[in-house]
Parts: sequence; C-alpha cells; structure tokens
Amino acid sequence: MFTQRFSKLVAVISFAALGSTCVQAGGEAGSIHLRDQGFFWVGVRSKDVPANPNGGPFAAGKQVSVYGQMHVGFQLVEDRKHPYPLILVHGGGGQATDYMGTPDGRDGWLDYFVAAGFDVYYVDRPAHGRSPNNTAYGNGALAEPPASGFMGVLAKATQWPGDATDPTDPALLQHVASSEPGPTVDSVMLKENFAELLDKVGPAIVITHSAGGPSGWLSVDARPDKVKALVAIEAAGGFTNLPLTWEPALKEGEKPVTEKVAATEAGKTDCDMQPAGSVRMLPAFKNIPVMGILAPESRMFTPNYHCTLNFLNQAGGNATLFKLEEHGITGNGHFMNEDRNNGDIAKLMIEWIESVEK
Repeated sequence: MFTQRFSKLVAVISFAALGSTCVQAGGEAGSIHLRDQGFFWVGVRSKDVPANPNGGPFAAGKQVSVYGQMHVGFQLVEDRKHPYPLILVHGGGGQATDYMGTPDGRDGWLDYFVAAGFDVYYVDRPAHGRSPNNTAYGNGALAEPPASGFMGVLAKATQWPGDATDPTDPALLQHVASSEPGPTVDSVMLKENFAELLDKVGPAIVITHSAGGPSGWLSVDARPDKVKALVAIEAAGGFTNLPLTWEPALKEGEKPVTEKVAATEAGKTDCDMQPAGSVRMLPAFKNIPVMGILAPESRMFTPNYHCTLNFLNQAGGNATLFKLEEHGITGNGHFMNEDRNNGDIAKLMIEWIESVEK
C-alpha cells in the first residue's frame, strides 16, 4: 500500500501570482490509496513482413510486425467500495491523460473515481498516446492538429480554465499537446480489443467520451454479459456503420434502413431513425443502462446528441439523457473533463453509477 498523494500542495498564492500559467496543485479529489498499479496490452497482433533490404540487425529472414495493440493502464484501490471496475475511454485525438488531470494542474476524473473507491482501467486507443501508430491503419501521416482548431469547440464554455480566444494560451497548448492526429484501427479490431480487455478484467462499467463513443457500443455488443453500464459523454454514435449484432440479422453488406425524422425542438437537428414498423433491434443493449451526458455549451453535440440516444432506444436500448444544466452544472463545453467544475461532473457520474450498480 502507498499513498499516491500525501496532501494538497500549497499553491493558491503561487497560482494568483502566475495568472494563467499552469501549476501543479491537485488534491481536489481527496487522498488516494492504492493496492496496485501498472499496465498491460491487449489486441497485440503479429504478421510476417519482408526482411529489411538495406541490411542492419533486422535484415535476415522473415520479420514479425506488431500492430493493433492497445495500452491499458490501471490503478487498483486499497479499499475497494464498488463491485465493478471502471474502464475509461478517451475521445478523438486524445489519450488516457485526458482523465488524469487538467491543463491548469487540477485533479482529473481518474483521481475522483479512484478516491471514490473504484478500481480503474484506462486505455490509449490504438494509434493514440502510448499505443503506437502504424501506417497500415491507413491515411498515412496526418497533419498535427493546430491549437486554433479547438478554439471554436471551446467558444461558449465559460468553465474552460484558460482563454479559448487565444491560440497561444497555456491551457489550450497543454490540451493540444496530448492530441494524436491518427489514424486508428478499424472497428472490427477495436471490438476485438475491448472484448479481450473485458475478458481480462471481468464485468465492468465503461465510460466513453466523444470519438471514443464507438468503443463503448462495440464493447456492449462484444460482451453484453460483462458491460454492466455505460456512461456515454457526448459520445459519437454511427450505429449503422459499426459491426453490431442486429435482429433481424443483416445480410452481408446490408445496413439498417433509416429516414429523416424532424426535430421537435428549435436548434436541434433532424434525426436519422429507422422507419416505424421495420425497426431492427440491438439485442445486446436490452438490459444495459446508458447515461448520456450533454454539456449546455457544447457546439459540437448540443444540436444532435439526442439523435444518438433516440436511435439506441428505438433499437431496444435503455439510454437516459443527462443535460448538465438540469443538474445545476452550467458553463461547460465538450471538454468538460478539463473544466473548472470537472469535479461536480465526476460526482454526478459517480452518483448515477452507484444507482445502477446494485
């Protein structure tokens, strides 16, 4: 046993003096005591490749290439208070560090979950973070994402801990520093990776964000007996383009038929839904509660996130939309994990998880 954090650093005065400069304060989530921590890999695949024609130590005979692998870190608490561990899945262009802290040095959601007594596993999806990229994933090397590209996403978020109008703002640069331009593996590989992870750690609750959303849907379909609940934070949908199990079954190359359904609220987009009377079901989702979280000031997902959850429920799912402002949490944008009030959102998630884990 050891204590990860002995006490809060006395940084209030320093923070005031440094202004927007990032400081290492932390401790907001409370003390953390672990029985173990470490990492492993899932989805490690290999294939023979030609020898290097230019000589060197890898010149003779067949060589083996490793690809598709996904890094999994874990922190296991000394005093476990919950029956199921959490699996944290980051969004597009991010990595597991999205859950570990904020651009201004405060505790991340990982800290809040561990301090609340959860065993936690966190992944770097293939081609992100510590999961190496591979040219076999397609598209070649993409350009690095500029800081200015995130400014529009943060435009309305008053809880963002920096100046979203300044592309050189320290908090914005801290955020962009973790961004991986991709590309990543296909959905079939991703589904296999999460199936292997769930087989290894046992029944769990999966938490996804943004482009990490499909990892959650694929996890449920791969191991419906092992995903006990799913928290989908402004999570991408795209169900008809994912390798999911449908009833009635689809023929090879076939997709569920959809049609436009007009929005019932101003400012919301029309939804692609299945026609009434010919709805295919997603049986894996039948008994799995889904918490869909939407921030009030998210430019990317506010107009259309209801479509994702409505589509899932039409296909037999059990999803509930949580609008943060309806729970007294305001001013957040898409990167709510890094906002000043990220602890309030973590506590809302923990409260919901405790309500469904019994």
